[in-house]
Amino acid sequence: MKKFLFLTLILCAMVSTTTYAQPAGDPPTMLQQMKEKQKPGLIEKAGLTDAQADRVIEINLEIRQQAATALRDLNEADRAKKIAEFKAAKEKKYSEIPLTEEQIKAVYAFYEDMGKKMPPKTGN
Repeated sequence: MKKFLFLTLILCAMVSTTTYAQPAGDPPTMLQQMKEKQKPGLIEKAGLTDAQADRVIEINLEIRQQAATALRDLNEADRAKKIAEFKAAKEKKYSEIPLTEEQIKAVYAFYEDMGKKMPPKTGN
């Protein structure tokens, strides 16, 4: 009987950890969620149009996905150089939307403010 209870406890622990683990998500779903959460703030605080806000969010997701794979196995010096390249690419793409300098500053301020409101990461 004790073995049965122990095995049941182990099974419940395994099921609960796999059930509540969040999948990484596919890019279209992530993009849609980001648009739902970020678009109103970008339109209100940065003064962007619907199309501009959509494009800014798409650019940020694209750069973020590229950075996630490119920065994985780099040392600190190479990582800093690569991050600078990604920032330059993002700024270039922002200027192609087109956005004014004030709008670009407002977009950066919006994302900086959003980052401050996020809870700190735990683990690792």
